[in-house]
Amino acid sequence: MSEAQRPSAKPSTFPGGKAIEAIVPDDGTDRRLLIELREKFGVESSAMSTARGVAALADARTKRGKLPASVGVRVIHVFCRDDQADEVFDHIFWSGQLDKPGRGTIWQRAVPTLTSFACPADIPDETIGREEKAEG
Repeated sequence: MSEAQRPSAKPSTFPGGKAIEAIVPDDGTDRRLLIELREKFGVESSAMSTARGVAALADARTKRGKLPASVGVRVIHVFCRDDQADEVFDHIFWSGQLDKPGRGTIWQRAVPTLTSFACPADIPDETIGREEKAEG
């Protein structure tokens, strides 16, 4: 590849951001938090996944050499701007009651670049689409 064909080493023009991830109980906390983040902070880049987990400090009684029984948990993934990361992190921590034993954990990391993506305003909410299909 010649020098003229090589991509330039210019820094990215996309802004950086933060990825905030939390493990919460499988009790609806994940959905509530994602709705709150969208309404209060305008966070639209988020996701949730299901996992199985064992709390490291949980009082588990098992036979020697056996793992304690795992429980269902939810992992939430939120991407936000640097300037709102502390407030979003605090909201997830306090609203998710992660200060209480066995409720979960949260961490934050830097993301070098984030790209903005927004759907056109005239696209109906997904709940409306389901209702229309159910009626028809």
